[in-house]
Amino acid sequence: MLNLCLLIGFVACQQEETLQQPVDPEPTQQLEQFSMQHTEAGILKWTLVGEVLTIIGEESDLNRDKVTVQNPKVQIFEEGAVVITLTGKIGQHFLRGKEKDNLHLREDVVGISENGTLYTEELQWQNKKGTLYAPNAVKIVRGDSVWYGTEMVANPTLETVNMANNRFTLYSKDEETHD
Repeated sequence: MLNLCLLIGFVACQQEETLQQPVDPEPTQQLEQFSMQHTEAGILKWTLVGEVLTIIGEESDLNRDKVTVQNPKVQIFEEGAVVITLTGKIGQHFLRGKEKDNLHLREDVVGISENGTLYTEELQWQNKKGTLYAPNAVKIVRGDSVWYGTEMVANPTLETVNMANNRFTLYSKDEETHD
């Protein structure tokens, strides 16, 4: 009898835990194979292309601060030219608030510019500052040279890069020297 009471209590506790788990809200809209662009004063700043864009909440919903993108491809422009192309598995475009017009990419993020290739698991395009930010581990490859670090802040061309916890394998043929 005691075993049966314990079993019933255990099953009831498991059911209660299952009921209390948060449920992701249902998407309001989904767009497949889409593209969008962001301009400021008529100047193209970035484009975003993705397989599926998911919108949760109505436009008037205060919780609708961002949209989610599967397999995003972002191109960032300076003076009318693409300076870096970013890809990842998941992206978010922020629609309002302090992150308005920022883009976040996650999972297998790759950034390709004329000045190297960047690899990380999380990358943010901070639109107002015009900078890339990666809070976690980053690898930048230029030719045969490899630079590892964390907490990267960089301009989109990857000409200027600041990181913490630096480790390098550098070859002079890959790096410009400024005398």
